[in-house]
Amino acid sequence: MARKIMLTGAGSQLGRTIYALLKIQDDTEVLALRRDELDILDETAVRATVARLKPSVIINCAGFNDVVAAENRLATRLPVNTRGVFNLAKAAKEFRAYLCTFSSKFVFDGKKAQPYGEDDDYWPLNQYGLSKHGGEEMVGNLLENFLIIRSDLLYGGGNDFVSRIQRELEAGNPVKVSDDFFVAPTYLGDLAAATLALVYEWAVGIYHYTNDAGNGINCYEFARAIAELSDLDASLLRAVPVLETGCGAPLSLPPRAILSVERFREMFPALVRPWREALAAYLLR
Repeated sequence: MARKIMLTGAGSQLGRTIYALLKIQDDTEVLALRRDELDILDETAVRATVARLKPSVIINCAGFNDVVAAENRLATRLPVNTRGVFNLAKAAKEFRAYLCTFSSKFVFDGKKAQPYGEDDDYWPLNQYGLSKHGGEEMVGNLLENFLIIRSDLLYGGGNDFVSRIQRELEAGNPVKVSDDFFVAPTYLGDLAAATLALVYEWAVGIYHYTNDAGNGINCYEFARAIAELSDLDASLLRAVPVLETGCGAPLSLPPRAILSVERFREMFPALVRPWREALAAYLLR
């Protein structure tokens, strides 16, 4: 019997990437739903959809991911990270489905010198981090059969950090990039493959997945690599503190919230590759 997977947020960058992989899997029936087909903030619609489709697996790619806008009280979609996830968890519990959803490094305060493990204490510094942690808590309190994947700085969907750097450099514009905010850049294609590997193993609990960046690289170093691999003028990049890049007060950012991927690596060592190798594969494809 084919595994029936309901994919919410199928129109998002991550949703489209996961959908493309699901479509080529054997013994898998994919039920892909964009926001206009299912808004996970609508509790009644979520329950009715899960009741009708009866999936064995729900993969949720719906989410509000604009960290800066999340500080604005007008960011009305922010509850999708909490109430929306709660609606899916309730339906998954009622109809006995396995739920996979995504979180972020922003649940941590970034003050730890070494990468954060899945069980480290959380301490969100901003509204986005609070919303992601709230979603985690709702899933963990309702379900036993769940998977939460935390990740970092995603690219590969066409409207991201990589494409912005390329676009500005191609136009000959100077670009301010922070040299005091550290990341583990993660290619969407790799995250999608990691997600399916965990889902098909029925992995339970919280897992971290990023491309391997050790203790992290700063955004300026990442931008230079983008420029060099794209044959663009890296001299246009300006290294500045993160407060000078447009992500200033009142937004608080975790300076070095790097996620340890050792729990994932123990299961799937071949699916963790260095960040520069992943970036090169994406840009030179």
